[in-house]
Amino acid sequence: MTAQKVPGSAAARSGSGDADLTIMTAAHDALRRDLVALTRVAQGPGRWIPDRQRSIAAGWELFKRQLHLHHTAEDDLIWPALRERLGHSAHAMSVLDDMEAEHQRVDPLLAAVDAGFASAAEPDGLPHPDLLADAVDTLAGALTGHLTHEEKEGLPLIGVALTAAEWRRVGFKIARRNGLSAGGEMFSWLLSSAPPGHVRAVTGQLPPPARVLYKAIWKPRFEKTKRW
Repeated sequence: MTAQKVPGSAAARSGSGDADLTIMTAAHDALRRDLVALTRVAQGPGRWIPDRQRSIAAGWELFKRQLHLHHTAEDDLIWPALRERLGHSAHAMSVLDDMEAEHQRVDPLLAAVDAGFASAAEPDGLPHPDLLADAVDTLAGALTGHLTHEEKEGLPLIGVALTAAEWRRVGFKIARRNGLSAGGEMFSWLLSSAPPGHVRAVTGQLPPPARVLYKAIWKPRFEKTKRW
């Protein structure tokens, strides 16, 4: 398929190609959801209360873990598979170069938010939120821009390069790499506060034993921790 025939973002989000991208787009939706929560707490009152700080820290640490898993899966497994199949396409190589470069630009922005949290109080004990709020705004802008770019130009390449069976095998590699515990946390995070139809669409991608684990163990365990 030529670059001119690569499907657009609508195909990426609906999974209308051979590869079902439901879990990928669910991850993007969850990242956006957490960015909204992060922006809210960075600017909202009461974030300096110890109990609130603990719940915010739990949400932030989870967000960073999930973003790391998502980006490393792409950099180590997904993008290399696409490069192997689409090396003849200058357009595809340019898109994949952009995806990797955007990932690298996000990392220091995460560190800046960490620094903002660490510097949230001046020596006199008074809140000093400007550094945190500014860092969060910068991260949110860069990451949402990357997610949109990936949906428009990156994810559609999966359907161009890989069959449905090959894409499932990539998913199995990611699952084996993450392990059962991290996988349980990931799916619980993906579906946190999700409407029933969204939950059915995502859990429908799981093998039956994993669906049982999600309902009986992963989701209840996840919900024990207050976040954001």
